[in-house]
Amino acid sequence: MVSGRGRTRLLAQYPFVERRDVVSGPATDAQDQDQGPTGPGPALVHIQDERGRPLGIGTWAARSPVALRILELCPRPEGAAPRAGSLGRLPRLIDIVAERLPRAVARRALVSRQRDAYRVVHGEGDGLPGLFVDRYGDAAVIQTTSVAMNAAVAELGTLVRDALGVRLVVERDDGSARDFEGLPRQRAVLAGQGQTRVVYRLGENAFETDLLSGSKTGGFLDQADNQRLVAELAPAGARCLDAFTAHGGFALALARKGGEVLALDQDPASVELAAANARRNGLGNVELRRDNAFDALRRFEAAGERFDVVVVDPPALAKRKSDLAAALRAYKELILRGLRVTRPEGLTVVCSCSGRVSRGEFEAVVTDAVADSGRPAQILARLGAGLDHPERVGLPSTGHLKCWILRPF
Repeated sequence: MVSGRGRTRLLAQYPFVERRDVVSGPATDAQDQDQGPTGPGPALVHIQDERGRPLGIGTWAARSPVALRILELCPRPEGAAPRAGSLGRLPRLIDIVAERLPRAVARRALVSRQRDAYRVVHGEGDGLPGLFVDRYGDAAVIQTTSVAMNAAVAELGTLVRDALGVRLVVERDDGSARDFEGLPRQRAVLAGQGQTRVVYRLGENAFETDLLSGSKTGGFLDQADNQRLVAELAPAGARCLDAFTAHGGFALALARKGGEVLALDQDPASVELAAANARRNGLGNVELRRDNAFDALRRFEAAGERFDVVVVDPPALAKRKSDLAAALRAYKELILRGLRVTRPEGLTVVCSCSGRVSRGEFEAVVTDAVADSGRPAQILARLGAGLDHPERVGLPSTGHLKCWILRPF
C-alpha cells in the first residue's frame, strides 16, 4: 500500500515508489512459490493506495531505498476499491521479461543494421526496471540493479541466450549501482560456453574486449552514434585529439577521415587495448600515448598546439552526491582547455557520463567555460546516449550521458 504522494507520482508515470511513500508491504523480499527451472523466483506484488484502489503491479524490495519498481499500471486506477481476492493471480517476473524482451529487440532494428554491438534492454526505458542487456556480436552481457532482477538472474541468462541466439551470456553485476540496493558485486558466465573475449563492430571499426574484465559491460556502447556523427562532421585530414580514449571509440572513428589522431589515456591497459584496436583496423594514423588529460591539455595550451577536433569524454567524475562540486570544477577546466586548443572553426566535443550532473548543470558549466575561453562558440548539437539507450520521459537517470558538439570561432 502506498501513500497519497506515492499514488500521485505513479499516476504521473514515475516508475518507482520510494521507501518513504510505502504505507505497508511484505516484511521480506517476496518469493514466488511456483518452481521454475532454478527454483522459486522473485514474486511480484499488487500495489494499492490507502483507499484500497488498485494501482498496478511491481517488484518489491523490503530493505532497498526504492521499495517498488513498477512493471504495469492499472488502466483504470480510479476504479472502485476491489473486493478481497478480486485482484487476480500475479504473473511470474520471468514471464513478463520473456514477453517484453522481443519488443526491446525489435526496437533496435535500425541500430542492429549498423553495428553488431548495442544495448538490447535499457531498464526502465524498456519497461524492465533493474535489467540491462548488452549484445556484443555473438555474446551478451546482463546487469541487474534491483533485488528482484538479481534473484532471477540465472533464469534471465538462459532466456537472453535463447531469445538473442548468442553462444554466451555473461553477468557483469560488479558496478557501484549494486551498493545502493545492498546487493553483492559479482561476475560470472550465466549461460552458453566459449571465450569471454569477443570482437564486435561499431560501424566500420572492429573492437576487442573481454566481457568479464573489460570496462562497464565490456565496452562503451552509449557513445557509438555520437562517434559516428563527430567523424562525419570532422573535415578530411583533420588533426584530432581524443583526450580520454578508453577503447579508442572516438579516435578510431576520426581516423577513418584520413588525418592524424592523438589518443590519450592515463590507464596503461586502456592504451594497450586502444592501440591493439587501431592495429586491428589498419589505422596507422592513430598515435596512442599514456598521459593525464588535465596535464596534457595544459601543456598543449602553453605550447600553442592546436587541433581541428578535440574530444573531451572523461569517465564519470561524480559517482556520489558529495563529488558534485569538485566534478563541476573539473568539467569546467577540461572544457575550457579543450576549447583553447581547438582551432577556430574546429570542433570541441565535450561529454559527461555522470548521472549526478544534470543537463542544466552541464549547460551552465559549458556556458561558463566558453565565456572564460575568450571567444564565442556555436552549439552544433546537444546529444545523449544512442538510439539503443532510450530515455524514459520523466526519468532523467535513464539518460545519463551528455555530449555537446561545439564550434568555437
